[in-house]
Amino acid sequence: MLHTCSWAFSVAFISPGRHDEAYWLSATRAMQAAATSLDIQLEVLYAERNPLRMVQLARDIGQRGRKPDFLMVVNEKQAAPAMLQLADKAGIPVFISFNDLTANQLAETGPPRTRYKLWLGSLAADNERAGELTMQALLNEAQRRFPGASKHLLMMAGDSSTPASTDRIRGARKALAKAGDQVELTQLVYGEWEKQRAFEQGQWLLRRYPEINLIWTANDEMAFGLEDALKRNGKDAGKQVLISSINNSPSAMQQRRDGKFAALAAGHFMVGAWSLVMLYDYRHGKDFAGEGLRQNAPAFSLISPDMAQRYLQRFAAGDFSGIDFKHFSKAANPALNRYSFAFGPLLNQESTWLSAR
Repeated sequence: MLHTCSWAFSVAFISPGRHDEAYWLSATRAMQAAATSLDIQLEVLYAERNPLRMVQLARDIGQRGRKPDFLMVVNEKQAAPAMLQLADKAGIPVFISFNDLTANQLAETGPPRTRYKLWLGSLAADNERAGELTMQALLNEAQRRFPGASKHLLMMAGDSSTPASTDRIRGARKALAKAGDQVELTQLVYGEWEKQRAFEQGQWLLRRYPEINLIWTANDEMAFGLEDALKRNGKDAGKQVLISSINNSPSAMQQRRDGKFAALAAGHFMVGAWSLVMLYDYRHGKDFAGEGLRQNAPAFSLISPDMAQRYLQRFAAGDFSGIDFKHFSKAANPALNRYSFAFGPLLNQESTWLSAR
């Protein structure tokens, strides 16, 4: 084990996103708040949506004279195994966050702490559940708003390889299957998580399928692009066409509060912060292995209009310093038996998680 008696330690995080990308900005801001709360020195390096750069950053970190105590990586575009290998070779304990390995990748790497002995573990959000929750909420709202009318669905996923995307599709299809022939799936397309690409695809899809009145999206940027495409086609989101999405950006929360989004799930942006809580505990002798080396946290919550308004009041500025992350740590709270990483409680009326700082 790599435990020491020192309370301060360092973590380098390789973010797959762009430095100005809303989702990854909020994720790293939550991580920075957690790092401050837990006395962790956090370094964030952005790969700018380039999986080859992710691997190069891991290589560069491994060649430093002074290495971080831990490296945190994401299995975006299935690049994590290469980074695991580099970190193991460099002698840096590594933790996978946000997107875990796929089954095929795991068959090659083995589980944590086996072939790669310094691969400590992983924490991912239950993306399948997010897909199922948002699709079911969208279908429920469609039944309420369009009773007796034909329902024609467009699905826009992120990409075809990242686990977060494929899991969300699986969950959405699970909810869709329950609807039977009440809903027609017109097409499943991949927007690559980007607003502009979604807008361009949406324009021709809406012309080809003018009957579309339901849209399920895997993230908010693609939902915004499709909203713009709807406007270009003379239709309003929330009226003629219902949209569901996933993410926590202030714009997404505003759309949910104002009824432009019929359904929204959020919470996975906190996974990096929760990962730091687990590393904090590991560092201080409370190994998270008791709950599993590869954990899939129920981080998502469906966001009601009231919850969206509370998010905007508390976190719209991207300031998460009001959260006392030690409240969620087993090392700081010996009576805590299991981690509780759900997002919903942060948006209800409780105040036990508020920082005293």
